[in-house]
Order: sequence, then structure tokens, then C-alpha cells
Amino acid sequence: MKKFAALLSMVLLAGAVQAMAAGLISKSQAEQDALNAVGGGNVDQAYREKEMGKLIWSVDITGLTNDYEVWVDAHSGTILRIITQPLSPDGMNALISKAQADQDALKAVGGGKVLQAQLDEWKGKRIWDIDITQPGVEYTVYVDAHSGAILKIMQQLQPAGSKFISQAQAVKIALSTVGGGQALLAVLDKTDNPPNWSVDVVATSGAEFEVKVNAYTGKVIAIIPGG
Repeated sequence: MKKFAALLSMVLLAGAVQAMAAGLISKSQAEQDALNAVGGGNVDQAYREKEMGKLIWSVDITGLTNDYEVWVDAHSGTILRIITQPLSPDGMNALISKAQADQDALKAVGGGKVLQAQLDEWKGKRIWDIDITQPGVEYTVYVDAHSGAILKIMQQLQPAGSKFISQAQAVKIALSTVGGGQALLAVLDKTDNPPNWSVDVVATSGAEFEVKVNAYTGKVIAIIPGG
């Protein structure tokens, strides 16, 4: 325990020196930067995620002739990527909400608890990628982000007597580990061994960290300065 505390102190000290201060741009600023980048339109939604190893704002915009997904660097406001898709003549470009996608996915697998839901791309389609847990089994459900159609359901049996901790529990553990602060993003990495919650946090010192929390046990696996 003393060794871990000493290690954490060293990591925090290094992070305070090396990590970037938590100068994150606001959602409204990211939306404005994205609108400027595509020449205007209507913002459908904006949310934080991690792409290319960077914390970004992903901003969905409907323009006059195209639908856009704009990646805005959450620290600098730099435009990292613009994904353009022509507007559909049938008016199906509007994205369904997370709440609607959650409901569609739960109905498809017969209920359970949503662990997380993320917008993603699959086979050229915009989807909601939704993780659901039931006693003894986990599901990943792909929901068409425009129509709500169920595109794919993947099932995996859980080890006997084990279940994932919640996102809220993982965030609480991560913040406690770095001495408090603010959580920026928490994503379940089920393909890692062991599966873990990757939690990006800003400590009270202003330093940023990525804290990996074992998704089954809640044990902190790694603390990475800089996030």
C-alpha cells in the first residue's frame, strides 16, 4: 500500500509538470468552431469522445445539402476531421437520441442495464454502439443512428459470479485515485485484458490523467499522465 501511494505521488508530480492544463473549450465554442468549418447549418448534437488519442468534441451538423460530423480538438479548438455525407432525399438524416437508441436496444435483447452508448461508424452507417448487461450475459447492440433499426446483436457470457462495475463507480474510483477533480470522459474497453473503464480526468492541480479501472474488480490498473 505504501509503495502504491509513493508511486501515485510520483505520477501526480510528473503529471503536474508534463500534463497539459485542463484548458478545455466549451461545448458552445466547439459547436461554433464546427459551424464555421462547414459554413453554417444546424447543430444536431455535440459530445466528447476520444479519437486518434485525443480528447475531442464530435459535432453533428445538418447543412443545406450535406450532413457533417466535425471533430474539434477539445483543448485547442483545432478542426481535426470533417466527415461529409449528402443529405438523404427521404429526410432520414436526423439522428435519433441516445435515450431512444437505448430503448430500442433494450427492447431487442429483452431488457437489462445500459452500461454505455456511443455514436460510431459501422459498414458506412452511423450507429449507436450500446453495451447492455444482464445477469450472466453481456450484449453489444448496433442501432442505426438514423432509423433506429437493430443492425447487429453480439452476446457474450460473463464469468460466473462477476459483473461489470458501473460507469459512475469507475469515475468515483478514478477521481479518488488522483485526489479529486473532474471526469471528462469514461469509456468501457471490453476488448482489453482485463476489460477496463478508461477514465479521463482533470485533477484538482489542473493536470490530466487517464485512469484505467478494472471493469470487474474496480482495481486501478494504470494511471497515465496526460490522458
